[in-house]
Amino acid sequence: MTKLETLRKEIDEIDKKIALLFNERMKVIKEIKEYKKENNLLTLDKSREEYLLNENLQYIDKEYQAIYQELEKKILSLSKEYQNKQ
Repeated sequence: MTKLETLRKEIDEIDKKIALLFNERMKVIKEIKEYKKENNLLTLDKSREEYLLNENLQYIDKEYQAIYQELEKKILSLSKEYQNKQ
């Protein structure tokens, strides 16, 4: 196996973990959606978004932090979109 094949195998394993964690996250988002609906709460919570955009930066290498924040923004956008679906 070449080095590239080995590295791609590592990426495959990481992507599998990301997919499983995304699935777990969306299940929780579904519960949040139901809670907000039952309690007449807005989907958008700006302070929560700001918290999420910054909280986990401590786990990200400095050179990847801007990219991570873009990923987190996309995840938040998709989560809000899902919550707004009837």
